[in-house]
Amino acid sequence: MKKLLFAITLIFITTLTTLPAKEVESPTFTLTTTDNKTINITETKKGLELHEFKGKAVLIALFGHRCPPCIKEIPEFITLTNNHKDDLAIVAIEAQNYPSDAVKQFKAEHKMNYNVVAGINHGDFISYLARRAGYSRGIPLPLLISIDKKGEVQGVQAGQLRQDELEFLVNDLNE
Repeated sequence: MKKLLFAITLIFITTLTTLPAKEVESPTFTLTTTDNKTINITETKKGLELHEFKGKAVLIALFGHRCPPCIKEIPEFITLTNNHKDDLAIVAIEAQNYPSDAVKQFKAEHKMNYNVVAGINHGDFISYLARRAGYSRGIPLPLLISIDKKGEVQGVQAGQLRQDELEFLVNDLNE
């Protein structure tokens, strides 16, 4: 009986060690903008692939509707979008749980000409970004994640950047 049990155990262990390892899928997210556009995002080894913006630099900006520096940078992002129509995408995510219809109205009032997402609908992605950026308790706003045209995350910046710094950053991301 002991020999039989030993043989079964040995077969079981051998089978487990020879099975191919199950591949771990990369996290994926689907965001919906206030204009009902879909943005599909997949984690890669070096960054994030935003499928709709392949080959472009991407700035993911977490902002708050009650955050003075966040509101102050809106005109800078509008200018960036106008200056880099072919090589830049901005995805701004409202991170203070403002209702979707209010975010849509906020976008219209501020004449935001770039992608805006109501974060209240995408808390999983905001939490993912915070965790990856090393923020376990709260997220500083504004928070900017810069991704080069190859999809590699090049930086995470808390706080507002000046227009000249943003221009330099976008040019650098597109090299």
